[in-house]
Amino acid sequence: MPGLEPLSDAVERLPAGVFLQPSYTWTRIESDGSLAVGVHPLLLGLVGAPYALDLLPPGERFEKGAPFVRLGHGERRLTVSAPVSGRITAVNHAVAGETDWSGLDNGNGGAWLYRVEPEAMAPEVERWMIADRATAWTREQLARVREHLARRAQDLGVGVAMADGGEVPTGILAELDDRAWTEFEDAFLRT
Repeated sequence: MPGLEPLSDAVERLPAGVFLQPSYTWTRIESDGSLAVGVHPLLLGLVGAPYALDLLPPGERFEKGAPFVRLGHGERRLTVSAPVSGRITAVNHAVAGETDWSGLDNGNGGAWLYRVEPEAMAPEVERWMIADRATAWTREQLARVREHLARRAQDLGVGVAMADGGEVPTGILAELDDRAWTEFEDAFLRT
């Protein structure tokens, strides 16, 4: 059953000082020029805890837009795309199997998944969002998610409340079928 914590809390749980990408990832530029990369807390909350993370291994090279992490619940997975091209230098396996999406990195949803050595990052940064722009984007995405899921969630008895401006329940995707996961991925994660 979906959790009681509202997903609107994800707006407040954006890690401090990070850039957001439309791929529902965030990046923090480290002092050595590498990136710490994580998944947006809104996406973690939609999937619900405990969630599964299928991560690439250290040393793996990837292209921007390629499958980067598979995030799921039970047998279902969403594919999150890479926000930049590069090579993985470290993987944070400690976050796999978390039981509370809001508990990552002291409750701000900011646990990194990868350390990345980026390629040609400068042209990407100007498209990334930070501070007020990132918060506004997250609010817009939450409204889009609410509208999208309201139709699918009516069978759960939460669709009517969501359509009336109610909260999107934490873990709602875990309650929906395979088709709903595919539709969600097509609507929100294909960048």
